[in-house]
Amino acid sequence: MRKNLWKKVGVIFMAISIFSLLGCSEVDQKQADQAVSLLEEKYNQKFVVTHIGERYGTVTNDTITTIVHPEGKENLTFKTITSKDGKLVADGYTSALISDQFNEIMKQELEPLGIESETHTVSVKANSSTDTDTSITIGEYVDKYQPAYFSAHMIVKDTGDIKGEQFEQALLKAYEAGKENMYQIWIGIISEDEYEEAAKEYRKLTEVSSSVYEDYNYVDEMDAVADGNGYHFIFHSDPRYKADQ
Repeated sequence: MRKNLWKKVGVIFMAISIFSLLGCSEVDQKQADQAVSLLEEKYNQKFVVTHIGERYGTVTNDTITTIVHPEGKENLTFKTITSKDGKLVADGYTSALISDQFNEIMKQELEPLGIESETHTVSVKANSSTDTDTSITIGEYVDKYQPAYFSAHMIVKDTGDIKGEQFEQALLKAYEAGKENMYQIWIGIISEDEYEEAAKEYRKLTEVSSSVYEDYNYVDEMDAVADGNGYHFIFHSDPRYKADQ
């Protein structure tokens, strides 16, 4: 399925009622400043708000969502939820930091193989929104929050010769870093001519699901898992890769 990347981004932003801060109202700016102030007090560092999201977007209509990143780190984007009376309800900064560490593991393992990638990882059944330790490691995170497992999505640049076994060491490294918690991933192989633009937008997403791939110009997809039984994968659709199974 081949659809325009910008359509994907537009749909995601509309789904969470995103309004650009450019030309924002005085109320928007006040809410953005408030979110930044609360985060800076919590983490003792500078943050930048890029968008205002769901306004009073709960059943009780009492919270506001903002999209934020640390100053100078645009690729560490996350959601912050504040109440309309000026309190920090939750934020995804710690989760974003852990995802970034897994992303680096993948890059370190795959780049020597000539594979360009971007990975977004979430921990299942682990709530770390109250954590303030910005230097927390994956291992420390596991010890503290006991995730059930890790679930990830990755995009890679098509080379015409990507094989499932090339991802084995990367996933086993992630599994090891996660203290032997299952690490499962859905990999979308993006066409070479669209990968750079896709990766640029992908890094800005606060969350990713399998439906995202419907709007990428991708040539194949793969499920892969590292767990107590080792590493295994399944390829789909593209006959170039099926021959290797």
